[in-house]
Amino acid sequence: MSNLTQRRRSPALAAAGVTAALFLLSACGGSGGDGEGGGTAAKDTGKDKNAGVASITSPSASGAAASASAAAEAGRPQLRVDTTYAEHDRLFGIWFTCLHDHGVPTAHKPGATGWFPTGDTSKYPAALKACLSKKPIQPPEEDPAKNPHYLDDFRKDIKCLNAGGLKVKGLSDGSGWNYDGDSHLTQAQEDALQRKCKLEAYQ
Repeated sequence: MSNLTQRRRSPALAAAGVTAALFLLSACGGSGGDGEGGGTAAKDTGKDKNAGVASITSPSASGAAASASAAAEAGRPQLRVDTTYAEHDRLFGIWFTCLHDHGVPTAHKPGATGWFPTGDTSKYPAALKACLSKKPIQPPEEDPAKNPHYLDDFRKDIKCLNAGGLKVKGLSDGSGWNYDGDSHLTQAQEDALQRKCKLEAYQ
């Protein structure tokens, strides 16, 4: 099978250099964390045109930026470990539609009507900024920066998947997994197993 990375619906924004966690690529993989997610998180900001130039930031300016960032985070939808696939896809669909409306190249998945990004979204900082409030935040349990036991939980997840018949091999840094053999599970069985293992490992 192809190298698809980690948890099925974590928007692993790995595909085509998209930002953290996208559709499935968020459908067979994706990493924990909000930088989306997918083991491949692209920053939501463009390159600093003054990179490499020394500058001094006043405390008040820094505080204002932090407050603005906190306000944007506060308005974003928060995913939970037990968020259903349907709700996950609905929330990401809202974000993807916003990106589409702001000029990010998108397409439809086969048989679906919603949009998903098809290119490197980091090339569209204005769209990312405009749509940030709609970008779902990954569950804290699946974010290595927020869960001090993330790698242990990740290994439990991998062990559970293999025990259930889905042959996968976890990446050493915990950013995702690859298929590691044929599976006789149907898609529905695979979905159910991934959900079961995630709930057991991260709660």
